[in-house]
Amino acid sequence: MSNSPAGASVNLDYYRTDHNQDLVLKLLTAYYRAHHHSGKLFDDFPSFFLVKPEALSGANLATRASDKLILEDCIQRATDRSGYIGITKHRNPKLQYYWLELVPMPFILGDPVVENNKAQFFYMLSHFVEYAKLNPKMYGDLMAECNSDKDLALMLKEIIKQGNKLQSLLDIYSEEHLVSFNRNWPPAEVKKLLAALKENDLEWCELFFECMIYVMGRKSKG
Repeated sequence: MSNSPAGASVNLDYYRTDHNQDLVLKLLTAYYRAHHHSGKLFDDFPSFFLVKPEALSGANLATRASDKLILEDCIQRATDRSGYIGITKHRNPKLQYYWLELVPMPFILGDPVVENNKAQFFYMLSHFVEYAKLNPKMYGDLMAECNSDKDLALMLKEIIKQGNKLQSLLDIYSEEHLVSFNRNWPPAEVKKLLAALKENDLEWCELFFECMIYVMGRKSKG
């Protein structure tokens, strides 16, 4: 997901989830039915915006069976969580070619962590680190370990940096639109967080997972 703010020429009506249905239907019809992947229409909308799933439900948007399945799955998953569909725009600058990716929102633990929702995941992770700092008796204090472990300190710094990339979207949408998690961090939620961290493609994420397990293990023994 691109988390950079929209440019001056972007049609800001795409951000209005109560009024963007016609714009989105026009965009997706051009993309999925007419198979247009370039032109002014694609220049005019933001790199990321949300749309209500009911705005797309029942619309005859796609001709290809694979596209229909992707759309139907995303609509259903967004509906099940009473959320939105996030639409991300990507661009190949050499070919002037655009492509779209759709994901159900808000991001919840258990969703696969991909490029389009990485900022959401690290935003959650940074909140867990802060919770552990304030409640060290629950899961151990990761921040305290930074005093003796420079690698862990660097990883924590990167986590906060990645999570802060969500800020430009939080200037547009409420937190509830983008992420959903229990701020009291019950064990079931922490297990999902650890699983997502371990399975993340970034090599250092698995190392950070091992650090978290180590800190939690020391806490339980203590």
